[in-house]
Amino acid sequence: MAKRPPWYAEGLRFACQPDCGRCCSNHDDYAYVYLSEEDAAALAAHLNLDQATFRARWTQVDDGDLVLHMGQDACPFLDGARCTVYEARPTQCRTFPFWKENLKRRGDWEKLKTFCPGIGQGQVHSLLQISERAAEREAK
Repeated sequence: MAKRPPWYAEGLRFACQPDCGRCCSNHDDYAYVYLSEEDAAALAAHLNLDQATFRARWTQVDDGDLVLHMGQDACPFLDGARCTVYEARPTQCRTFPFWKENLKRRGDWEKLKTFCPGIGQGQVHSLLQISERAAEREAK
């Protein structure tokens, strides 16, 4: 029996909107920025900090996972609606919104519209592009 293609097989429209930054704010299930070892190293280098200093200043361990301190209402690297570490942003940030939990059902994707004005906007991302982004996040 052939596997059914995913509901988004024809692709999905998405484009970050200028001066938004809403995905960088705490909301519902999205309250952590998880960091891989590579993410932590890239951020430390971007901030001109050694690993130990970066981790002490900007991270914590939550249920065994390395995460950014999120004591405020948004990512500590969000300045207004601008990411101050954009060039070194973590995998989780680079791959949003193409996460497997957002792609399970059309309703999960549609729910993102409640806080992400980029859903349904801009270019169509192909099934291949979506799959690559989702896999990149899962690999970290």
